[in-house]
Amino acid sequence: MAEVWLAEHSASEPLRRLPSQQRSRQRVERILDAAGDLVAERGYEATTTSLIARRARVSPGSFYQFFADKRAAVKALSARNLAVFAERLDEALVDDQFAHWWDTVDVAFDIYVDLCRHHPGFRAVRFGDIVDTHLLDPTQDNDSVVASRIASLLHARFGVVDTPALRLALLTTTKVADALIKFAFSRSPEGDEEVLLQGRRMLRIHLEGYVQLAGDTNPAAGSDPS
Repeated sequence: MAEVWLAEHSASEPLRRLPSQQRSRQRVERILDAAGDLVAERGYEATTTSLIARRARVSPGSFYQFFADKRAAVKALSARNLAVFAERLDEALVDDQFAHWWDTVDVAFDIYVDLCRHHPGFRAVRFGDIVDTHLLDPTQDNDSVVASRIASLLHARFGVVDTPALRLALLTTTKVADALIKFAFSRSPEGDEEVLLQGRRMLRIHLEGYVQLAGDTNPAAGSDPS
């Protein structure tokens, strides 16, 4: 996983020095873990490079070997978060038990909640909005990157027609899901189960009006249900 996200991150905005040895890669991972934990505990503004270095058990010089500032570290953490999320989603969809398009959205929701539960840094940093809404791609906001990923999976796995209306519905769903999950975790450290259950129902109802399968002759499918 480290090699994957590092390669993707370096393609858009290189680290000052791409770690080539295992020990260096582990050091970078510790820096990112520390940055996420501190943002979760103190907030982004109160997090400093010196605090990150101290928590990661590296010297300030070691931090600056790889990152120009804390924004660069948080951007790298955002890229890693997306890589972890996408990898877990891909692995889940290999299982043939997923027979319906909703299963993709359902498991994506579950994976997101699970990452929030077990990784405070993921919950705090997410895909980078606390720093820049275009951290992952300069041409579209972070939620659009995630929505596009899910649209591609729905098309490849279930033959869902990839339309602009569907992508907008998935983008809306992503933003609403994020707000609902934040609300759930504000009510309970583990995420309020009733809020999560109600949120899941709302999202499914919304998406059902926009999903059209290849060969579906229903003229209402994929259109605005309003």
